[in-house]
Amino acid sequence: MKRKMAMALAAVLVAGSLPVTASAATFTDINEVSWASSTIQAVSDKGLINGYEDGTFRAKNNVTYSEAMVMVYNLMSKTGNLKASATNTLSIYQSVLNTYKIPTWSQSTVAYGLSAQILMAADLPKFTTNGVSNPATRQDVAVMFGRALSEKYDIYAGTGVNYNDSWRISDEAMPYVDLLTRLGIVTGDDSGNFNPTANITRAEMAVMMNKTYDLLSNELANTGEITEIVNHDGDYYDVDVKMDNGERNRLTLSDDNISVYNKDGSRELPISSLSKGDKVSLVFDGLVITKIYLLDEEASAQEKYDAVGYIYSLKDGYLNLESENTGETTKYKINTNCTYYLDGKKTTESAIKDVIDDNSDKYVYAGLYTETKNEKVDGKRQDVLYANAVYVTVKDEYTQTGEVTDFTSTTVYYKASGSNARKSADFASDCEFYIGDKKSSAKDLEEMAESGTVYVKVTVNSKGKATKVVMTEDKFTDNTASSTYTVKGFNKDRIIVSRGGTSTTYEFGSTSDITFYIWEGKWNEVSFKGAESFYDGDDDEDDYDTMYARMNFDKSGKITAIYMVKDGDRENAFGEAEETERKGTVEYIKDGKLKFKTSSTEYTLQSKYDEDSLEIGGAPTSSLTVLTRMANCDDVTLYAEIKADGNNKITDIEARLTAAEGKMIEYNGKDTSDSDKKNTLTLETSDGSQFKLKTVSNPKTDSDDYDAEDLQTTGYRGSSVELEFNNDGEISKIIVTDSSYNSGTKRVKGTASLDGSKIKIDGKSYSWDSKTYITSSSFTYSTKDMFERMLQDKDIEVYVEATISDSNKVERINARVESAEGEFVEYDSGSVVIETDSRKWSFNTVSKNTLLKNCGLDDEKDFEKKEGKNVTLEFNSDGLVEEF
Repeated sequence: MKRKMAMALAAVLVAGSLPVTASAATFTDINEVSWASSTIQAVSDKGLINGYEDGTFRAKNNVTYSEAMVMVYNLMSKTGNLKASATNTLSIYQSVLNTYKIPTWSQSTVAYGLSAQILMAADLPKFTTNGVSNPATRQDVAVMFGRALSEKYDIYAGTGVNYNDSWRISDEAMPYVDLLTRLGIVTGDDSGNFNPTANITRAEMAVMMNKTYDLLSNELANTGEITEIVNHDGDYYDVDVKMDNGERNRLTLSDDNISVYNKDGSRELPISSLSKGDKVSLVFDGLVITKIYLLDEEASAQEKYDAVGYIYSLKDGYLNLESENTGETTKYKINTNCTYYLDGKKTTESAIKDVIDDNSDKYVYAGLYTETKNEKVDGKRQDVLYANAVYVTVKDEYTQTGEVTDFTSTTVYYKASGSNARKSADFASDCEFYIGDKKSSAKDLEEMAESGTVYVKVTVNSKGKATKVVMTEDKFTDNTASSTYTVKGFNKDRIIVSRGGTSTTYEFGSTSDITFYIWEGKWNEVSFKGAESFYDGDDDEDDYDTMYARMNFDKSGKITAIYMVKDGDRENAFGEAEETERKGTVEYIKDGKLKFKTSSTEYTLQSKYDEDSLEIGGAPTSSLTVLTRMANCDDVTLYAEIKADGNNKITDIEARLTAAEGKMIEYNGKDTSDSDKKNTLTLETSDGSQFKLKTVSNPKTDSDDYDAEDLQTTGYRGSSVELEFNNDGEISKIIVTDSSYNSGTKRVKGTASLDGSKIKIDGKSYSWDSKTYITSSSFTYSTKDMFERMLQDKDIEVYVEATISDSNKVERINARVESAEGEFVEYDSGSVVIETDSRKWSFNTVSKNTLLKNCGLDDEKDFEKKEGKNVTLEFNSDGLVEEF
């Protein structure tokens, strides 16, 4: 998550909107709201809000929408947080503000709100009715504040809002009410209700203002990182949090005085779930912290504890634990000062035994903190595993992974991960089946099991029946000797390794049973101390970024040898850079990671590829941008074949579409004179994405009523189509599913401009339709107002292809920018921003590498050297900026 400082909005009433003001000392009606009187005094003393010329504050008066926006504006201005680019925008929005009869005194601040996206055009009808200002609701004010906060603070889904009347809060307002609640700015009434549709009063605003102003004035951050946590036997915890603004909060926490929640607030967590390094959000009530949200994903049990599994028995001073990984049972001696916890709260060994006895039909899951002691047993010295702390929870189910050995309609047979133990589970009547994340059937999984080596994760209920079976082509836990792992931790008791995004802890038992090797130009056998020294490195001379390891296991799944190598030597040490080949239908590309539908593994994409390493069959342009858009579009199916190294980083990728549907914007066949457009089809999908795709020379259709030549005529442009592809990713068949859109319409194209309230295309003027649909490959603006502003800008030239109805109105526009010039502002992830005399504009670009090459630049940072300079943008035939 990007670093963000907490910012809470207090509302301020602009003096210009009221008559002569009165100070707090002379308010004659302040005692009418005794619960807020001191707060009203405080905000008046701070210069945040004034009274009326008759000496009253009128605390019970409602705040109108216009007043609320003025309050937001003045607070942002007073705290130095106004968006400079959003100020002085009144002329842009003047007509729409007049249309909705926004009061003249508030128009400049409402225009700011629209430009800064604190307000949306759809909000304006709420402001007045027949020219009379309307009072604002509590939830609508929360939305205004929340949108302003979103520049500096993360907005979550809001599913954790737990007011008694949360069901009355609108879906739009929910995330913002959640944010203000987490910041401690708003609270419920004495009955625990938020009252979302109630009007907000000046007294309530004063309370919000006082809380938030104090937060801002004291520069308190609400997010930070836990730098230290000390557990005092589960009775209380000392937690040190370094805040994002550099300050430190030293907290003493117990289950009685603090609540800890997951990121979206949907689940309460034990304080013991907090760990050093966790990113947290603190909820303030004034300056008192009342809640903590854990912003990081909770550490998996395998990462958090030394050993995890199911308690087989607890008696006679020993605990037998069945490993969650291997299914094998390990015996731990109970330390004399061992502590026990049940669902995060401290308890006794006797209570845990009662839990085990009372839940014989369930699974008692435990995480252990352990240590190994070398001591005499029956006259011989040996390593003994001790349990120092036991964290217990009761589960109705347990989960195990392994390699499928057989799969029938009633049973799955598998070899448990990390061992040779053979397992089986019959399916419960309500068993759910998945291939990766996609819900499937038992028959689907049976067919997949017959296709080759596959792996399963099986969830078994208290009756021993499988309630959920997930099958993939990737291992859930990879324990093979030939696999290369990233080492996350290493000491005399264990090694923690990661592969494919899954971390696993292996207990040693005794290091004397393991042979250690390190790579120093060749493999050298060393003692454990030598391996530990190799892992720790020399801070002055022997720094490294990553340590890799391979391990050998015996038949019982115990480690017999560990081979360790530092980054840079991996290929020489292991003979090859570990490479995996994978192919299938892509489910998504998110945060630079690609996932197949039939795999649980996410493969990391590189930041750039050369032309030989990334290919999209059937697309004129092969780039990560195009690949990502295709992968995440619901209306197309993307197939890919990849090669990935041992860290699941993709080195080569070949992709192609296998199915697609949408609107056919344009089709050009084999006889097209423009060589760049020959045998291409432009498809627009339901999410607004446009893809230019190659076709075979004469694609088929499914009807005798039209052929490929007919599809090139204007009558079929805009039709709904389904596309089929050959193995090269080229469109082989075009099926028109709905061409009624174009009945009674005609096509025009040419350079566009404004002619009063009309649009002029190639010298002829047309009226706008009430629902004119605007698309463009050059920009993402889709509203008529923004498009009109672009046409008004003398520094931008726009070419359009438009559909005109029988009544001479523009129904649809596909636009591309042909030229633009202005002051260069920035380049950001596939778009370039310039500022003309009228405003800032953002235009889509070709790939970063192509743009750098065309502009004669070596690195993305070189774009910064262009900032503030006047530039002319050059666009290619697809409407993308290719040079400036």
